[in-house]
Amino acid sequence: MNVTEYIASGILESYVMGAVSDQERREIECLSTIYPEIQQELDQLSLSIENYALLHSVEPPAELKSRIMAQIPFEQTTEPVVRPMPVDFSTDRPTFKVTWIAAASVGLLMFVFSFFLLSRLRSNQEMVAQLQTANESLEKEVSQLKESQSANDQLLALLKQPGTRTFELRGNEKAPNGDMFVFWNSKTHEVAVEVRSLPALPADQQYQLWSLVGGKPVDAGVFDANSTNPLPQRLNRSIDRAEAFAVTVEKRGGSPTPTLSTLLAIANVDA
Repeated sequence: MNVTEYIASGILESYVMGAVSDQERREIECLSTIYPEIQQELDQLSLSIENYALLHSVEPPAELKSRIMAQIPFEQTTEPVVRPMPVDFSTDRPTFKVTWIAAASVGLLMFVFSFFLLSRLRSNQEMVAQLQTANESLEKEVSQLKESQSANDQLLALLKQPGTRTFELRGNEKAPNGDMFVFWNSKTHEVAVEVRSLPALPADQQYQLWSLVGGKPVDAGVFDANSTNPLPQRLNRSIDRAEAFAVTVEKRGGSPTPTLSTLLAIANVDA
């Protein structure tokens, strides 16, 4: 059962106002013993109506009691006699009629205004829920920004380190507009890439960088090339030697050996 949707349906307000059927009443009383959220909502609604009734209560006229008592005959009998209270709504006694109409009008006003208060209460609860959701989303974005900032700080430290060299790799006939940079530090053995322009790949493929040593390829790590990641990417491989760098297209996660048919770019490392 979705308790939130059940509370938002408005049936609890009708229950508190006494505007539900016997079956609905029994259902609500049963559910309130099972779900604390429903009982809490009923308590809050009852308290709101009670506060409103106390705030807008109207005392009857002071002379009303004496008029009613004057209409009740008191007889000396051994047993009490229960008689209906004489209420004359005829034209010669208009005061009682006006009083009862006024009381009914006040009751109707209280009923309508109670629904207004309950509606405002529901709107405020929905606004609080929306603010909580927005706050959680903002906290998530801040956390992602902190992670991104940490990665950028590490990359910037690599680029500033003495011994870091930059190599430009341009695409061949398979990627004529391809252009990227490789940052490699021969002392720390760290590698990073910055993609300027490379063709977009399917979700199950990635670009893979290779270091060529003695004509043999060494895995230098995988990377993506898309508009959502335009900043330099630090690779998770340690490269201590390199005579050249090359780029191929491989399955996502990388391959132990390069697929030469997908070779897109290569650049020599000057001694």
